[in-house]
Amino acid sequence: MPLLITFVLLAFAANSLLCRWALAVYELDPLLFSALRLGSGALTLTLLLTFGGRPALQWRDAYTGAALLTYALAFAYAYLALDTGVGAFILFATVQLSLLLVAHLRGQRLQGMALAGVMLSFVGLVMLLLPGNELPDPGPSLLMLLSGLGWAAFVVLGQGSSQPLRDVQGAFVSASLLLLPLLMVWLFWFADPVTSGLQNALPWQGILLALTSGVLASGLGYWGWYRLLPALGLQRAAQLQLLVPVLATLMGSLILAELPDLLSILAMALIIGGVFIALRFRAG
Repeated sequence: MPLLITFVLLAFAANSLLCRWALAVYELDPLLFSALRLGSGALTLTLLLTFGGRPALQWRDAYTGAALLTYALAFAYAYLALDTGVGAFILFATVQLSLLLVAHLRGQRLQGMALAGVMLSFVGLVMLLLPGNELPDPGPSLLMLLSGLGWAAFVVLGQGSSQPLRDVQGAFVSASLLLLPLLMVWLFWFADPVTSGLQNALPWQGILLALTSGVLASGLGYWGWYRLLPALGLQRAAQLQLLVPVLATLMGSLILAELPDLLSILAMALIIGGVFIALRFRAG
């Protein structure tokens, strides 16, 4: 299990890096990145699933697919402007706060230090969402917040999954099918490569990064996550995800030379500290 946990956490962080890399450096279109990511993930998981049985979509896949698509599309468009680490902190802060809210609505009340931790991380999240000198613009930040809500829904819908490979494959296939109409409009818009600049929108390096994100970091990474959830439990899984923004920030700093400013670092510290306090005292 430790190796699988390590792989999953690195995969989560790598998704932020690969997306930001493809969009910021190679200027790959975010819709195309999302389509390649979801499509390659769906194909990989379908091929794996065919070895153990015949894949078949179920009605619940439409819900997990919609949640996955919301996450992936908002994620990609947000990373047009956000740095790797800042985006990851907004994403996972939103996820953790959403999961804590779901637990609260299910009767697991937050009190004392747990409530204080939630408020602390909420202050940090607001600091990242509000425009400032070097803090991110509100538009992309709000998109990443929407992405976090989509991912939180994907996690909640996947709780108690008894067939992780089939469930994740169904979500990826459904998300790809839901994205298809938008992709067709995009392709029609760029139908003429001479006048529309389609050739510039298809850098092979960006495409390779999107496929890597889809096959390894998303397809296999999310399958591993669904396998871990029943054994870890929601509390432990939430605590482990706190490492993802830290890893993403390190990756962005080392590979893309994205160094967060002091206010962003303070906001990140408030987020990770607050969520850790909330989870620690809620678990206790």
